[in-house]
Amino acid sequence: MKPITFEYLVDALKSLPSIGKKQAERIAYFLLLQDKQFVYEFIKRITNAVEKTHFCRNCNNFATSEFCDICANPSRDQKKLCIVTSIEDLLKIEQTNEYIGLYYVLNGEIDVKTKTNISSTIIRKLNDFIIKKDFKEIIISTNCTINGEATAIFLKKIINQIAPNTSVYRLAIGLPINSSVDYADPETLKFAIRNRTKI
Repeated sequence: MKPITFEYLVDALKSLPSIGKKQAERIAYFLLLQDKQFVYEFIKRITNAVEKTHFCRNCNNFATSEFCDICANPSRDQKKLCIVTSIEDLLKIEQTNEYIGLYYVLNGEIDVKTKTNISSTIIRKLNDFIIKKDFKEIIISTNCTINGEATAIFLKKIINQIAPNTSVYRLAIGLPINSSVDYADPETLKFAIRNRTKI
């Protein structure tokens, strides 16, 4: 029989994203087999991150000061904005090195099934950001799902109301590189045709 302290640790680890019971148990065994200095340093780093990391005043990205590194960088294109669902999406786009503008993180999307809207605070902050910066181009990069599409439509209406002269784009979606048409599902093909480019 496992000690209750071990079970409590496993239960805590299971609350992390994508961690099941077996994975939680493996991590728990690993931690308990380490020397105390390793564990204390691990806890210290978590505590330090939680205490010193907050949301950027402009865009909701992680920051350790008033503004995140992207918003504080004067070399970024201040007239372009990319609206993303999550900070993970922001990081994915940054890894492409194709976009040099600013971001705004929604930290969620409209849930069509439960009829849950995006936080009014998040939307109000987005409105203020758009008005303050007077963007020339805004790219809506929400997911290609029912919720993502509903969110994109909602955002476009808001942008058209407060910044009618701003060009609004939806992130192009279609066939991935090295893919075959015969393996593509109908929805992917539909978006690929809709977002076709001239060559």
